[in-house]
Parts: sequence; C-alpha cells; structure tokens
Amino acid sequence: MEITIFIILLPLLSFVFLGLAGKWLSHRAAGLFGTAVLGVVTILSYYTAYAYFTAPRLADGTFATLVPYNFQWLPLFLGAMKFNLGVLLDPISVMMLIVISTVSLMVHIYSFGYMHGERGFQRYYAFLSLFTMSMLGLVVATNIFQMYLFWELVGVSSYLLIGFYFTKAPAVAASKKAFIVTRFADLGFLIGILIYGFYVGTFDFVGPNTSAAVGGAKMIPLALGLMFIGGAGKSAMFPLHIWLPDAMEGPTPVSALIHVSCYHRKCCWNDSIGILYIGLHCGQFGYIRYYHSY
Repeated sequence: MEITIFIILLPLLSFVFLGLAGKWLSHRAAGLFGTAVLGVVTILSYYTAYAYFTAPRLADGTFATLVPYNFQWLPLFLGAMKFNLGVLLDPISVMMLIVISTVSLMVHIYSFGYMHGERGFQRYYAFLSLFTMSMLGLVVATNIFQMYLFWELVGVSSYLLIGFYFTKAPAVAASKKAFIVTRFADLGFLIGILIYGFYVGTFDFVGPNTSAAVGGAKMIPLALGLMFIGGAGKSAMFPLHIWLPDAMEGPTPVSALIHVSCYHRKCCWNDSIGILYIGLHCGQFGYIRYYHSY
C-alpha cells in the first residue's frame, strides 16, 4: 500500500508543473500531460482497491484499517496534541478514491475537446489537477485537521475554476459568492475542530480519548454541530446552497466536477461526523470501525 502516497503527489506535481511551465506548452501538450497523470492516478486507485479488498480480513470478518503513511507536520504545543499528515485506508476511503479518480479522469478527457482553443487552457488543467488532489487528500485523511486542510484546498480550487472566465463579471461575482458563503460555513468547521480537539485530546479519527471527553460531554455535541455547518456549506445544503446555481458560470466540465465534489463531501462528512459521534458515545472506537468495515 506504499504506492498510495503517489495518488496524492502526482496531481500535486501536475498542478505545479502546469502552473509554472504551462505557458510554454501547447494546448495539446498540457492537456495530454494532465490527462496522462490522472490516468496513472486512476490506475493506482484501482490497484489500491484491488489489493485492499482482496487482502485477508480480520478475525471478526471486517476489513483492516491501514495507515501506510503518517508523520508529524506541526507540533501544537498543547500537551500530546500534534498535527499529523498521512494516508488512512478503510473501505469507504478506498471506494472514494475510485469514485474521485474515475470521474476526474472523465472530466479531463472530455475537457480536452470541450475546452479546445480556449484562452488559459493550460491554467485550466492546472486547476483541475489541484481540485483532484484536494479531493483525494480529503478522503484519505488520518485526522480531522488534515481533512480541514484539504477541505480548504477544495474551496480554493472551486473558487479558481468557477472564476476561470475572469474577464466576465458574472463569473467573478459567482466565484466570490461561492468563496465567501463557504468561508462562513468553514468558520464553524474550524471552531468545532478546536473545541473537539481541546476536550478529546486528539484530532485523529482512530482511537479518540473517550475518558478525556467525559469532562466535555456537553461541548462535544456542540463541536460536532459546528463541524456539520462546515459540511452543509461546502455541500450546498439549505440555507447555504445559494452559491451552487451561480457556480455554473465556470466551464461546463467544471460544473460537473463541482457537483460530484458536493456529493463526495456529503458522503465523507456525514461518515466522519458519524464516526466521531458514535465512537465517543459508545466509549470505544472498535464498534464503529466494525460497522464501517462492511
């Protein structure tokens, strides 16, 4: 499973390369490069899914939760709390790798013809790579702070792609609207994360300190509710749905990818909130992992 890190790194490298060197590339070269990179990412995602689901199950019949990469990025100077970056694989995250990589690859292929001759073609493919990397990083996050990092990168990508036709006033207004509305929602997300981390003592999805959370029993539901607001904003749930219709100002393939992104975030977010809440409520994390392993 060590190759899973390349599922995130390859789109990131594609974004950097096309962003810095794209203006010296022809439209055809930029499109082929971006599409080829996503093709490799898709192959790696399918290989990861095959290797994961064909591996022996645990004694109780569930799939194992694997963390092939996990390293400390920032110490938070709050006791044992720290900000890690890594890759976590469970049945849901592996399936979302398949969904995201496949849909993104189809968007890349379709855009090659749809965006032919458009000014900023290379920039468009750079933004698509950033968007794909952000969604992939979100679903394999090992902790809720890493999820927040990639969550915000998804917001930045949406802003850039919705406002792709920046010479048109409606596109500029739509990108600003999407960015501002989701920022209000993400403020609730961030506050909820901080409250949760303070009372639970960790940001990790695996093994929250339920004994430490007892003292903040009244605050944990508030924290999870605030996190849900963040998910509602990004997923265009009522009443924070007002940005999504205007998002059609971006190129049509982008509109399709943004809609898929909304559904993918709803799935990931509701799943994560459920894991955190039920795991704390039951006093053990093994129960919810057993449930999600099917």
